[in-house]
Amino acid sequence: MLQCIDLYAGAGGLSLGLMEAGVDVRVAVDLDLDCERTYTTNISGPVFIQSCVHEITAKSIKKHLDRERPLLLAGGPPCQLFSRLNKNPSQQSEGVRSYMRLVRDLTPAYVVFENVPAIMRRQKAWSFVLRSLRGYGYEVSFGVLKATAFGVPQQRERLIVVAGRQHVGLPVGSFDSPRTVREAIGHLPDKPITILNHKTMKLSPENLERIKTLRHGENSRVYGQSFADSYARMAWDKPAPTITTKCISFSNGRFGHPK
Repeated sequence: MLQCIDLYAGAGGLSLGLMEAGVDVRVAVDLDLDCERTYTTNISGPVFIQSCVHEITAKSIKKHLDRERPLLLAGGPPCQLFSRLNKNPSQQSEGVRSYMRLVRDLTPAYVVFENVPAIMRRQKAWSFVLRSLRGYGYEVSFGVLKATAFGVPQQRERLIVVAGRQHVGLPVGSFDSPRTVREAIGHLPDKPITILNHKTMKLSPENLERIKTLRHGENSRVYGQSFADSYARMAWDKPAPTITTKCISFSNGRFGHPK
């Protein structure tokens, strides 16, 4: 069985998917204490190392691995580094340098690297990723995959890089018709009584008035303006927009409930 290290593990979404695909996740690494609490509460088995990836060493990880089994190194540096708001090339390069250092030192059989598509426009960082992987002897496949093709009811795109000693192709999604907001949350009750983590936001009086004036799928601003999706409701019969860390705020995107 393929064993795996999950870098920048977060709350464990990638680990969970890999485990459901039959991969033995042995180690998860993340700096955030809240991520460790969430991860270890919901996923049993992997050793969680609370550390910055910049400071982690191959030696500290190897003691948790089976030397006889092939290794997959997976994960993606924080995507905020490569957003259009970050103009610092040195920060962007540093975000991938530690990852590639561990590829070099651990010599995994396979590498999976994911991030926002915008990383391909960050020439210094993106060229470093490709140059490093190919320089270490890997054949590289990459492409932008849509989450809707894999059953996620959300308009999210991610760059996926897969590298191996021999060619490994990218996965192909099997969902021809995207799942919708209605399918995902339409059955939930209005009041958070019995469903774990189901919460309703307390809107300010001003935002409550704003959302009352909108039908589902409508914007409160004109398309073409900056941040036109802020103060907007999701549409029932379309996938949700990309859900960001700001999704708990009605003012930061199309995060208003359709009803």
